[in-house]
Amino acid sequence: MSRRKEAAKEERAKERARKRGKRRASRRNIPYLAWKHLTRNQQEVAKRILAGDYQTIQHGGWGFLDKFLIFLKTVGFLECLDVSGEGYARRMITVAKLLLTYQVKILMGISSMNQVPQLLFGDVGLLMMLGYTAEQIENGHCKRGKGKRNRPLYKDTLADALDRFSPKELEGILNGGVKLLAKLGFIKDTTFLLDATDLLTTEKCKGAGRKTVGKQVWSRKEQRLVEIAVTTHGFKIHILRSLDSRIIVAAKVTQIQESEQNWTLPLIEQAIENIGHDTIKLLVIDRGYLDGLTLWTLKHTYHIDWIIPAKTSMAVTKDARGLREAEDPKRIFRQGRKDLKVVGLVGLISYDQYGDKEHQKKDFNSKNFKGNPINAIMVTCWKGKDYAPGHEKVFLTSLGVSKPLSILDKYDLRSLIENETNRELKQGWLINKIPKKTDRAVTAHAILTMCMYNFTNAYRSELGQELSEEGIRRFRIETSCRTRSEVVVFAGEYYGIFDIQELMILLGKPPQSFTRGFDPVAFKKEHGIT
Repeated sequence: MSRRKEAAKEERAKERARKRGKRRASRRNIPYLAWKHLTRNQQEVAKRILAGDYQTIQHGGWGFLDKFLIFLKTVGFLECLDVSGEGYARRMITVAKLLLTYQVKILMGISSMNQVPQLLFGDVGLLMMLGYTAEQIENGHCKRGKGKRNRPLYKDTLADALDRFSPKELEGILNGGVKLLAKLGFIKDTTFLLDATDLLTTEKCKGAGRKTVGKQVWSRKEQRLVEIAVTTHGFKIHILRSLDSRIIVAAKVTQIQESEQNWTLPLIEQAIENIGHDTIKLLVIDRGYLDGLTLWTLKHTYHIDWIIPAKTSMAVTKDARGLREAEDPKRIFRQGRKDLKVVGLVGLISYDQYGDKEHQKKDFNSKNFKGNPINAIMVTCWKGKDYAPGHEKVFLTSLGVSKPLSILDKYDLRSLIENETNRELKQGWLINKIPKKTDRAVTAHAILTMCMYNFTNAYRSELGQELSEEGIRRFRIETSCRTRSEVVVFAGEYYGIFDIQELMILLGKPPQSFTRGFDPVAFKKEHGIT
């Protein structure tokens, strides 16, 4: 080979290397706005239909989804998805687009990644709304993986993506969304609920925790309840939720065996960062978070009142039960209604661990030790049945207890987080249907699901009381039923949603009669049709 040919070959190789470098650099620096989000414009699309200048027509499907995507865009949530993606060395698709696609998968209630090609990637109209081009929908983002139905991308790309985000990046998405909702006035609550729910996996899940607990089962052989050891694997989701707006203002994903006690204050710090100081006035807490130092800090550092059940084994519980029949008009208050009786108890001092860090260093067994006073309420009758002595329900609180019924009513609100959040997240939002058996994928799936839970609740609040009381499953069904006659028309950078009757008018083939309530004259006038 001549020297000239060798030089030319080297130059071509250098040029190819420069082009590869440019492509890699461009992939690393693509902002979320690089992917196109179509704009809804009914009038413009109508004009293009009349002129025959449109690309495709798709069944309307969900109906509310286009409005919901616009809602996310309007409030600024799409910007929260613009994270770096620390685990990505190269990108064929922007991170924001991947995340939004996965969140739409969550929103549609798709339980398995195997359903994604048919239910999500099979909806061309929806993909175009998400910013996929016709070329990407037809041929995919790259030529690799032929035969894997990789249009617009291989289904496992979504699952693999979740494994590439750090917990910090994911928490930032949740926090960013909560800050937006708080700023826009969706969170006006002063009472908040704190609870945890287990997310069970198998022992093969990478990073899953393990715990063994006793469980009572009926023994046929012994004809009685016996206790057996049950081992479970998985994770635990700690949730701090506003009462009325149902917004999760803080959340942590930990291994299943980790104690709830360690996470109350980190959740409070996260919530304060998201919704501001002095927003949380009352915290209703699950028993698992019971810790004397934590409760003291909530009241005396953060100025947050709280209500929490006491444990049966605690000395303060025994002391409270011992005062069932006592009479002291300054310290003991009794209230009842129909089938319910409650006693308020002021200034109990037998909760040794209730105090600050210096208090924790004291010798609790010393004769000179004196505990800090704490209030409690005790339920002696529930649903017309008296609790036997020593079996009364006891709740600790930093609030005044002169009206103990009001304290019990406030604590009963905690059931809302179990039914409206924990159960809804599992049964309606399928938060337990993890896409991949790794700790990062589980965390990502959980946090992105909670984001959609938050914004759907915020969105539904604008629709009115009727929809605000419905779960996501019923909401999905009813919305779909209402929009069966609608189609989505894509024309360049715009799209429009039309009733099938409207579309036939625009195509010059109107039906001979119209459904009740539809005004063809008004429609023609609005769109300039003669």
